[in-house]
Amino acid sequence: MIAFILTCSILILIVLEWISLNSRFRRMRVQLDADMTLVEPEEIITLRYTVQNVSSLPILSAGFSLQFTDAVKLAESPEWEKRYATRDVAGLRIHHRMYLLPHRQFRGKVHLKLNDRGMHELGRYYLEMGDLLGLRQIVHSDDIGISIVCTAAAAPAELTRTLGGFLGDVSVRRFLHEDPGMISGYRDYTGREPMKQISWMATAKAGHLMVRQQDHTTDQTAMILVNMDRTGKGQMEKLMQLVRGTCELLESRKIPYALRSNGDLFSLPEGLGRTHLHTLLRRIGLSRLVGYHSFESLLQSCTEERITDTSLIILTPDPFDETVETSYQSLLDELRIHSGHPVLTLDADI
Repeated sequence: MIAFILTCSILILIVLEWISLNSRFRRMRVQLDADMTLVEPEEIITLRYTVQNVSSLPILSAGFSLQFTDAVKLAESPEWEKRYATRDVAGLRIHHRMYLLPHRQFRGKVHLKLNDRGMHELGRYYLEMGDLLGLRQIVHSDDIGISIVCTAAAAPAELTRTLGGFLGDVSVRRFLHEDPGMISGYRDYTGREPMKQISWMATAKAGHLMVRQQDHTTDQTAMILVNMDRTGKGQMEKLMQLVRGTCELLESRKIPYALRSNGDLFSLPEGLGRTHLHTLLRRIGLSRLVGYHSFESLLQSCTEERITDTSLIILTPDPFDETVETSYQSLLDELRIHSGHPVLTLDADI
């Protein structure tokens, strides 16, 4: 009887061992997810990972590793790094050992950061798993499959002061008859307002005289022209910071803006808001700093469109020298006349 039981037990173990050998990685599922796909330099990214046993057999020994590219830096405490992270010739790696009961899972997370602008693949993961009896180990690897775009760093404070003064210089337009679309609200009648300003409907609701409050400032819009004629890489990187800072300042002032470039920032129609800015920041991160045609041709196309009632902001990597400025002067003068606003030129040396 004992021999029969031992024989049956050995047969069962052999069958289970055969099953575990032939279905090892089908029994495990790996999921990875990053909380952000667009970041700025030094911004913390949280990468979450889950290793799940989807079978009815226990996994007594397994290992899970993440191998990151050189661009990825850890943002964890020294204690955490000492426990889970290693650095070797292959780069930065974090590693976990685990066992998983049937239909159980292991969860973890790691905080990362990027320093360089561009699109970055995070790296690869490695899943190490033994058979039921722990006699053999096999490693499976695959790409993490998550791309993170790192946009340019924040622009210097000098930009805010220079551009802020320019944007504050808005002409005031007054008309003989007030535009009903320019009403910003209602306030109490003080006796100094003309009778035509009284709103009889608002007066009836409030029970005392109310006057319309007009917003006499014009709806200001801006167009950013980016000169991507290639110079040194350092200046072009500063130019990307300048573009980001300009757009963020316009966003803070609630001024709709469009962007045109002669390079791989391409063109962006007029807009405002989180989605509009997100699109632009992503393009800045993906830019390879490539110019496709001359800046003069970009100015020429703008003059041909006769853009009106728009503040024009020119961003360029280097200051225009006298020769270049002279060749652009007629185009800039024409832009200034049609737009009805001054044309501001900022360079990356600011």
